[in-house]
Amino acid sequence: MTRIQSVLVLLAPLLWTQAARAQAPVQREDDPNRRCRDQWLAFGCGDRPWEGPELVFGAGIGVSAMNESGPFGFNNGVGSVTEPGPSWNLRVGVELLRWVAVEASYLGMYDSGRGVVSPAGSVGFLTTGVDAVLRLTAPLPYVHPYVVGGAGYYDVAFVGATAGSVLHSSSQPALVLGFGVDVPLTWHLSVGAEGVYHHQSNETYSSDTTNGIDGGDLTTFDIVVRARL
Repeated sequence: MTRIQSVLVLLAPLLWTQAARAQAPVQREDDPNRRCRDQWLAFGCGDRPWEGPELVFGAGIGVSAMNESGPFGFNNGVGSVTEPGPSWNLRVGVELLRWVAVEASYLGMYDSGRGVVSPAGSVGFLTTGVDAVLRLTAPLPYVHPYVVGGAGYYDVAFVGATAGSVLHSSSQPALVLGFGVDVPLTWHLSVGAEGVYHHQSNETYSSDTTNGIDGGDLTTFDIVVRARL
């Protein structure tokens, strides 16, 4: 073997390594794929490259209140004789684009009645219902504010020691309007906060119209977790 051949044999591994590096894609420091792998929490990795419509599952828990004459009229209508209580929901939807999605959800609430309307003991309104909404999102890098709008139908059952109370159950459709903010935790998981006003139509909670307690709407404030597939 000549001296030139010997040198080429020794340099061959180095030349092969350099050629492989040249062919490999360059990974930038701000590449979201690299950031998502390097960080355990992967904050901000919800903005992965768009690959088409995605199925979304979610669940929420929070606080509900009955009101009238607007989303914050908590001391009006039936809201004047009830107390805030828990709310919960399950939802499924499809994100058609980065900024638009459709969601359907089951929701439940419980709001206890005050002593003035519960002469025989504890009473309250147990609400079960369904919503169908359109969600419009601003796809910002780290937080995603959004608005929702749609329709729902609720069965608001008056439960407990109802004997002697002037209140009763009511079922009706509703207009659903709300806002929220969604914060990506990983490429597939996010958490956020949401406030929704459920404006009911043709509701009747009492035959006694004093102070308008026969009418009322619902407002919910929830923490929502979403998983994208």
